[in-house]
Amino acid sequence: MWKSGKLEVGWGFAATVVLALLAGAGGVLPLVLLSALCHELGHLGALHLAGAEVERLRLTAFGAEIRADTRYLPYPKEILCTLAGPAVNLVLALVFSRGAGDYVLAGANLLLGAFNLLPIPSLDGGRALYLLTSWWADPGTADQLCRRVGLGCALGLTALALALTLWHGAGLFLLLGALGTLLPQLPRGRGERRRQGQHKLT
Repeated sequence: MWKSGKLEVGWGFAATVVLALLAGAGGVLPLVLLSALCHELGHLGALHLAGAEVERLRLTAFGAEIRADTRYLPYPKEILCTLAGPAVNLVLALVFSRGAGDYVLAGANLLLGAFNLLPIPSLDGGRALYLLTSWWADPGTADQLCRRVGLGCALGLTALALALTLWHGAGLFLLLGALGTLLPQLPRGRGERRRQGQHKLT
């Protein structure tokens, strides 16, 4: 693993990039990475404006993960920080498609933003669901709800990606992303999401 300040780059990230190049995705890989960079900058900008301290930005095999101390942020602000990344992607998708006519880059941003809005705990949509439920009910109820909804969505996504990979050979990278959503479903202590303030991109 390579570290520089608050940035960490894992071997899994490098392996994923190499795998993408070997699979012939070199033409779209820079666009995906650029979209991912804009996504993370959306999170970082929102966290900075909210006054939350960013502890680490880590690049992994399944995407990027921001760890920030959001324990003292009000729920509305933390929800906005969580949704800032997908919001940036969706706005850029509109700008590139309508303004610049670059439908490839627009599509990369659209897919990335929409994927991260899925209600899976390791994604921004799952974290937003957790925060909303905690705000309206309590963290315990939110934890149970998010586990059930997230596991169901992650299993469905993995099944779809596996079918596309086996039948059409076109879902390999979606399968990797889907598996990345399943791994965080392993048992963990309640309230951990609230304490760590974690954002993930796959």
